[in-house]
Amino acid sequence: MLLIGSMAVGCIEVGEPDLDGDVLVIGDSLLDYHAPDADVGTVAGERLGLEVDMLASGGASMLDRHGIADTYVDEGHVLVIANGGGNDLEGCVCGDDCWGVIDLLISENGSDGAIPDLVRRILDDGAYVAWVGYMRPMEDADEYADCGGEVDLLRERLQRLDDSEPSMVFVDGALIGTGVEEHLYDPDGYHPSPEGCAALGEEVAQRVDGAFGLSALV
Repeated sequence: MLLIGSMAVGCIEVGEPDLDGDVLVIGDSLLDYHAPDADVGTVAGERLGLEVDMLASGGASMLDRHGIADTYVDEGHVLVIANGGGNDLEGCVCGDDCWGVIDLLISENGSDGAIPDLVRRILDDGAYVAWVGYMRPMEDADEYADCGGEVDLLRERLQRLDDSEPSMVFVDGALIGTGVEEHLYDPDGYHPSPEGCAALGEEVAQRVDGAFGLSALV
């Protein structure tokens, strides 16, 4: 699917970073592109006036061992910005046989799977969750050009999860990057450009502040 690191690593090695910010960012390259100064989480944190701890990593997956869920740690963050699932589609063919992978990520009703399990784990620790969905890949994208159906299926199911969890917001990246706005995309056609990261980060901040009143700015 789109927006994952084109160099999949299969696992994430995390040392012992100093996690003392207000916001934790976990996920794949959708969230770590243009870090440390222009990534989605940094933009959102700046708009909210909150400090950000970055643990997202290009190539990270949801279903492999030592993946995105394993980077989550309960360090008293008020908000966790997260994404994932795209790299898990690298072992299937979009438009053909990826539906089983989608089911493992999140069930049709949005209640079961690796993504709901992670979201509820975070919520149980008392943090809010902003789950950022993938932008739609451009038609001539280097990779994931045929994954629009999988993106839409994830969107539908993530929205159902959002509807069931009042302390979560689903930020639908495909409503921002619809696949035609060249300025929002990296030259590869699926990762966000700095402008794309800014648009996603702004939307995250607006949704989070509107839903949870988390802005520290007067």
